Amino acid sequence: MSLVDYIEKKRLEREKEIRNKMRKERVKTFAKIITGASLGASLGILFAPKSGKETRKDIKNKAVESKDFVVENVNEVAKNLKEKANEIKDIVNEKYEDFSNRNMTEISPETLENIEKNIEEKKEFSKDLKEDKEK
Repeated sequence: MSLVDYIEKKRLEREKEIRNKMRKERVKTFAKIITGASLGASLGILFAPKSGKETRKDIKNKAVESKDFVVENVNEVAKNLKEKANEIKDIVNEKYEDFSNRNMTEISPETLENIEKNIEEKKEFSKDLKEDKEK
């Protein structure tokens, strides 16, 4: 695995964690809203001055409406998630093609050796500067 692949993999993992956390928060909020609306509607129906038959009919109608509302919103969320996944997939493919076109998908052993050598040189230089400054 090249360094670029590793960095991209870690970035995607972090983005996925963030998206999952945000999705969980949205689902919790959505569930709270639905629960509150259902309880409010149920209590309103139960305390309304209607006969038992009318109340049961109203409860059934509200349950059907709530189910339809939930199904519609779940389908919308699924559609949005699918669109976002496709967008992310396209972006990743574009970035990979860009890296491939610039021959950046793999680091050769020579390049890695040069990078390590440069790092060591910079460390030595920094050490020398520090020593000079302390004198």
